[in-house]
Amino acid sequence: MFEDSAGALVATAAKIARLQGAIPEADILEQAAASLVQTGSDWDNNREFYALMLQIPIPLYAEIDEHREGFEKMIRRRVQPLARSEVDKVISEVVISPVLAGSVLAEEPIREDGVVAQDDIPTFWQPGFFRLFISHTSSNKESAHRLKEAMAKYHVAAFVAHDDIEPTKEWQAEIERALRTMDALAAIISSDFYSSRWCDQEVGFAFGRGKLVVPVCKDAVPHGFLGKYQGFPAQGLMPSIVAEKVVDTLVGHSLTVERMTEALVERIVTSGSWDVSKRTIKLLEQVPHLTALQIAKLMQAAERNEEVRNAFGVSDRIQALVARIGKPG
Repeated sequence: MFEDSAGALVATAAKIARLQGAIPEADILEQAAASLVQTGSDWDNNREFYALMLQIPIPLYAEIDEHREGFEKMIRRRVQPLARSEVDKVISEVVISPVLAGSVLAEEPIREDGVVAQDDIPTFWQPGFFRLFISHTSSNKESAHRLKEAMAKYHVAAFVAHDDIEPTKEWQAEIERALRTMDALAAIISSDFYSSRWCDQEVGFAFGRGKLVVPVCKDAVPHGFLGKYQGFPAQGLMPSIVAEKVVDTLVGHSLTVERMTEALVERIVTSGSWDVSKRTIKLLEQVPHLTALQIAKLMQAAERNEEVRNAFGVSDRIQALVARIGKPG
């Protein structure tokens, strides 16, 4: 029956959306519980009309609710061609709704593709921030702490074990949670880095998950598997300069640009100064594409946030960025 194809249709649409860079659409489709409900018939033309019902986790619904109708239209246009083989069936609408609190679906923490669901993200990661694990030896804990503070200015939440593990928590389990949910890893490379069993395992974990590793080189250079990753010399540099170099790497790499773009959009939306607005738009001008939701957020920031609207040239640069990348359909 056509109704039984809802899951396959949505899974196929999700894969196509992700390959095409439509990340919010892919996130919605991947996390949705899908069903097809017949809503009407056209007997003269022998057609049946269906609504594609998508139930998504509450946190995701809260994030996209303001633009929900737009996403419903975009997803309808995406799934309609996939059902062309059913010539007498028409998906005429898409309805996105939240999973009701207390239901079985609401308690599911992991998606079928193995991606950690939003509800399972540890609280030490700040919402809306890029998640960076900083691997370091005990001799570099102060450097790691200062780098963490500098990264926060770019909407990057950095995990540093001695800062972020609560004394009552089993520390190894917390490190594993951070590694499992990070977006990338920065390794502070010093002469004692390779003799550290923990640093070696942290880097290996990142490799195993296909995550970007950024070598931050102090008095040593990366070798072995780390040697293929582009690092930079950091000895003697101020933490702010090191953070800037790390951010440039994250924005410029295919493994991290999508998540870093999300963080930078949030940074400009919540900007509290002209300087932050100017620095952030400069970074966003380097990204290859923006999603429909990100474009909408930027346009709203240019209109509603005084620190964006009144920052010299920023609103015009947002308009130019949107024009260059293309407005959502």
